[in-house]
Amino acid sequence: MIKLRTIHSFFICISLLACENNEETYSSPIADNIHYKVDGRSVCSGSPEQIELDIDNDGNLDYLTFTVLHADQDGDHLYFGIKPIANNMIKSSPPNENYYLDMGFIQSEEYLDLINCELKNDQIWTSGRNTLVLRHTESECSIWYEGSLQFETEEIVAIKLSKLEATHYGWLRFKFDKESECVTLIDYAYNLNPEAPIKAGQKD
Repeated sequence: MIKLRTIHSFFICISLLACENNEETYSSPIADNIHYKVDGRSVCSGSPEQIELDIDNDGNLDYLTFTVLHADQDGDHLYFGIKPIANNMIKSSPPNENYYLDMGFIQSEEYLDLINCELKNDQIWTSGRNTLVLRHTESECSIWYEGSLQFETEEIVAIKLSKLEATHYGWLRFKFDKESECVTLIDYAYNLNPEAPIKAGQKD
């Protein structure tokens, strides 16, 4: 048992060093070890109901959506966002003081891009609140949108799920509908192997 724990700890350390050195820890995801689930729940403007997401079904909340309506001299600003719970994280742009609570914007992944420890420019892993889509209603009643979901397309966002002191990489797929003003969580997945990557949109 001690030897197994030592070996496991060794590989985690190697994985973390690879991240720091901008190296990939795996060349491709481990097949047939993906937990995938279709969801379909929505969070809508004006409704108190939010999406409570327990990704690994361990009885603990992992992610929580939120809606916030903020008003200032420029008009009303409706935020749809997501907050990681406990030690879980999500990929986002850095905090921005020009937005409510200095929130950054969730970063979308290209379909089948590798999700691992690596980050592109202006990306961070964060446990803070972040915006999926933002609707601006200005004083002259003009409406415009910001964020990855603004074009009403399906978008995939990267997550780091903390489970038994190990990191599991995964993704969430969302879509925004402007007419109903609802954000829908379509489906999600994560790699059951600690520290192993997953492709954006990979189901098995």
